Amino acid sequence: MKQLIVLFLAIFVSGSYASESLNPKNSREVWLSFNGTNYCKPGFCAEAVPYRALREALNFYRDNQDVIDNTSYVGIIDFTMQSTLKRFFILNLKTGAVESMLVTHGKKSETELGFAGQFSNTINSEMSSLGFYLTDNNSYVGKHGVSLRLDGLSETNSNARARNIVLHGADYATQWFADQKGRLGLSQGCPAVAPNKIEGVIKKLKGRGLLYIHKNKTI
Repeated sequence: MKQLIVLFLAIFVSGSYASESLNPKNSREVWLSFNGTNYCKPGFCAEAVPYRALREALNFYRDNQDVIDNTSYVGIIDFTMQSTLKRFFILNLKTGAVESMLVTHGKKSETELGFAGQFSNTINSEMSSLGFYLTDNNSYVGKHGVSLRLDGLSETNSNARARNIVLHGADYATQWFADQKGRLGLSQGCPAVAPNKIEGVIKKLKGRGLLYIHKNKTI
């Protein structure tokens, strides 16, 4: 896995992964450019996913398929959005259908109510890390129940395995909690979803699948 991370760091330095980047202006155009179809059913075409996050995830997926075994789904988390919004998107790469849900960020990442504004790759930082991740082949049962390990593929998340950053379920990642507190609860850096969602998320994304955690750059 260390060799894999080194490979991706080299890709990022060279900028080669974006050599033929998709640069449309909205999510529908991004999906059509990626999928190559001229027709989209209502509710499909990945239109629910913010286009910048979608564009970057699909560019990376397209240019790095040699190391991504899961060709059915891509996970995209957009930390530009508040935690009370469904900012975790599971994209079906065959149809463009999207399932969206709530997801947490790290406790030290929160800079205002419900928003993640700072990030870290440092062990024990209790912050979220941005970038591209590869999911493990199989789930395991840990202190948060069924979970899925993640390996960081970017300079910004290369310590994910050492930090025990995983996908897991949590009671503080539910709509009820958001309604009561005005934000989701805070993790130690892991992307956590509602307990009734975690098994479905793992089923779709496991098997060396791509997860992208995004935050818009300041313009």
